[in-house]
Amino acid sequence: MQQLCNLGYAREKCPRFPGDGADAVRFSISRDQDGIIGIYWVVEKDHLPFAHGPLEYSREAACFIPPHTDDRVAQQAQAYINSYLRRKEDLGRR
Repeated sequence: MQQLCNLGYAREKCPRFPGDGADAVRFSISRDQDGIIGIYWVVEKDHLPFAHGPLEYSREAACFIPPHTDDRVAQQAQAYINSYLRRKEDLGRR
């Protein structure tokens, strides 16, 4: 069976996995009102929360204010918000 590295918890299963990094990063929308989308993020390590916190995305500025200090989390959060906005747009067209 083929092992995939992009599904989280790839430690010891994927040769490209960083040695002591997080296992997964999870995101959820906490609110979407008044031009601000609130996101809550959780970094997991060994199946437990390692770090967590809120982010706010400004629809008007089209960016997180302030941006996350960890570039890896920031890039994943941007991908998550882009996907969320596409889904919202698709639902609006139906």
